[in-house]
Amino acid sequence: MSAWPSQSPLRAPSVALENLRLSKPRLRAKGVLLSACLILALLAEGVAVSRSPLYAAPLICALVVAVAIDLPLVPLLGSILVVRIMTDASLSSSLNRHSGSVNLSGAIAALFVLISLGLLIRRRKGVWQAAALLVFIAIWTGVAISSKGASTVTIREGVREASIAAVAVLVFNSRGALNLKVVTRLIQVAGILSALLAIYQFATHKGVMISGHLRSNGTFSHPNGASMYYAIAATASLWRYLDVGKRRSDLIMAGIFAAATISTFSLGGLATFLVMLMVFGSLRPGAFRIKVGSYAVAFLTVIAFLATPLGAERIANESSTSLNSTVTKRTADTSLGWRFYKWQTLLPEWERGPFFGQGLGATVTVEGIAAENGTTAKVPHNEYVRYLVETGMVGLAIVLWAVCMLWAGLVRRRRVPETHNGGSFALAIVAGCLFNALGDNTFLYSTTGYAVAMIVAAAYGIPKRRSVMVRRPLSAA
Repeated sequence: MSAWPSQSPLRAPSVALENLRLSKPRLRAKGVLLSACLILALLAEGVAVSRSPLYAAPLICALVVAVAIDLPLVPLLGSILVVRIMTDASLSSSLNRHSGSVNLSGAIAALFVLISLGLLIRRRKGVWQAAALLVFIAIWTGVAISSKGASTVTIREGVREASIAAVAVLVFNSRGALNLKVVTRLIQVAGILSALLAIYQFATHKGVMISGHLRSNGTFSHPNGASMYYAIAATASLWRYLDVGKRRSDLIMAGIFAAATISTFSLGGLATFLVMLMVFGSLRPGAFRIKVGSYAVAFLTVIAFLATPLGAERIANESSTSLNSTVTKRTADTSLGWRFYKWQTLLPEWERGPFFGQGLGATVTVEGIAAENGTTAKVPHNEYVRYLVETGMVGLAIVLWAVCMLWAGLVRRRRVPETHNGGSFALAIVAGCLFNALGDNTFLYSTTGYAVAMIVAAAYGIPKRRSVMVRRPLSAA
């Protein structure tokens, strides 16, 4: 016999109704409180906007975060990337790196951060990775502020790097809408007009004058940044042709972007393109005949570059660079020699803060570094040196550890056979960036950072192992 008193069937609903009546005032009070807070916030925002239109920014930011989940991500990301590439030459000049003004590039960076924040709050995918990136950027932006003071100049680099991380978070939280096929197509479409313009500049002897050489830059601020984006797009086009669908349009785009890479006459960009092709060919599973496609493109690219008078002249000039450790500004008469000189001048800056550095952006905003010609005369042209100066040995060690973890994660995705060798393609892009970072400002070019973030995040969204449905034999039924 039960020790608990029995209840009639009719009493249970009455108890539930009584509990509901008791909970209604609490729910009503919570709703009233939230409504009151919202009304007060809107009133305060209205008073602030009446004083200056700039105070409308917090409300706009909150609205973007709130509706981020409902935005059409594919056309939105594609259109923003097109605008960013087509305006890069006017928005990303070296003079703008020392300016505290907020231009279109800053607005785009902020927009990426807000959209990714809204998606992250709702979908919660990759939260700890995003939090780790945010903490890293916040700490070394704080170091910059503590050493140089709070201003839009000192936080500019932190916002820019946060926007690159935000693009990765956005793609990772898109729930497959921005998969590897889609993001590579966006990269192609966004950069094709710029690539055609670069080829036109080469054919008509136009472009920008760099160290006495006329080089194509398309719509980008510098031929080096243009060559890096074109190399990524060319490798993506080749991957799409070889592993996704053998579409003739992808083969044509691979040729256009490869030609645009050559037209910039960037030795670093050309070498990076070759590294991407060779790594991609080596990592593709199968016999040699399957790998030969990327090797053939690499060989033809080198032949085409050497066939141009400026290409052969640049290689001849750089090969004559002296490796003397006492390179000075006067004796640095080649691009490689100039880089040796820049690295020498940055070492004393690193010695001022060997463990935690000078803060993000210090190598492009510090007066002592930028004062030589009023622009970015001593920009590192080496991402490892840049992070060493800006974040010290601690920050550089964290960056290298993160790269190793990323590489290991992509290797696991490479072993999944249903992904059209997407892991191998992403590894080739990362390998090219690591190589390019030895002698160029790889991620100081935001367009390069956005393209790489899209590819890596989409590849990282690939499942680590194939899903196999195990069927029980009929005899076991």
